[in-house]
Amino acid sequence: MVLKQYIANDFRNRHIFLTILLAGLLFLSGCSSRTAEAFNWHEDIFIQMPSPAPTTESIESSRHYFSPRAEESPLEFLPFIIPSGPFSRLTGLPIYEEYQYRRPLAAVINNSTRALPQSGIGSADIIYEVLAEGDVTRLVGIFQSYIPEKIGPMRSARDYFVDFAFNHDALFIHHGASPGGYSRISTLRITNLDGMALEGTVFWRDRTYPYWAVNTGTRPLEHSSYTGYERLFNHIENRGIRDYWHDSPDNFGFNFSFFPPPFESEGGQAYVVTIPYSALYFRRFVFDHDTGLYMSENRQGEHMDAVTEEQVSVRNILIQFTPMRVIDGVGRRTVDTVGSGDGYLIHGGRYQPVRWARDSHTDPTRWYFPDGTPLVMHPGRVWVCVFQSTGNVVFE
Repeated sequence: MVLKQYIANDFRNRHIFLTILLAGLLFLSGCSSRTAEAFNWHEDIFIQMPSPAPTTESIESSRHYFSPRAEESPLEFLPFIIPSGPFSRLTGLPIYEEYQYRRPLAAVINNSTRALPQSGIGSADIIYEVLAEGDVTRLVGIFQSYIPEKIGPMRSARDYFVDFAFNHDALFIHHGASPGGYSRISTLRITNLDGMALEGTVFWRDRTYPYWAVNTGTRPLEHSSYTGYERLFNHIENRGIRDYWHDSPDNFGFNFSFFPPPFESEGGQAYVVTIPYSALYFRRFVFDHDTGLYMSENRQGEHMDAVTEEQVSVRNILIQFTPMRVIDGVGRRTVDTVGSGDGYLIHGGRYQPVRWARDSHTDPTRWYFPDGTPLVMHPGRVWVCVFQSTGNVVFE
């Protein structure tokens, strides 16, 4: 609702301006080879609608839950129409109407060195990254716009991972859990699919690496569990599991606008962003000036998706500072996801302070500008780095 009202008001206020702008761009398209370069500067305004279903198979043979991922890269055709929607509440990008209220999946994805490269991670609408034990992070990918054929390697849950799923009323997908993880799953009664019980039906093993991967040989067993949309949705349909949002989607996503408020002066440059999660592990994002996206890097260099063979990228990065404590000899942690704290929004080569708040484990996290107004971001995929409150993010 916020997005639609914001866009409607902007259309009324900017109609004349956009008409003149588009006419000028049409003129330039016939006169200059630099038109494509100009599009890069305006891709937050003029974005590509979701691509059609693959032409290699007929519409009749396509599964009803297939939805191509909306593109965020520079446009390949004249982009002179601002889409009228519907828009995803998770990314602000166009989404097919039949998938607008589809219940997302929250998949716990292995991020150990021998688990790389991961499959399907580049298609996630939102990615949460947070430390588990061993001073290495795990990822929780939120999938709605596009459910990949292969997601993984899947890994075991921790209690605070469950809270990330509740942020978006998502089905929780994992392979095993810590004692605290199983306790929260049971206590909060979240709908979950566990590979410990569903291996061989919903989950399968693949112990190979792509030929181009840094890792070679045979995947260790603990890094070889996968799932995917066909098996997941067959199981969901057969078991009668709710596969749609039961409440307004406004509660389970972010606020987006093609014309968000400008960054405040207390921010700064963010062409390279490094999050040092531990002495052994970091996440780095490098801003691509041509596309306006942040390219993800890990300790192997470019963070690659094994399926698409493309580097993972996002448009928006949120840093969520929160207290963390080691609670046992294995190195498991407790992460405070309830309460409030500081953070950063990173977009377009700059960062600015923000705030977050959450009332309970089952209530969604809310994000705000420093003045208390709801956070509004540019449309695009989002990476949420849940980071220890004593840590220092490095901006370059």
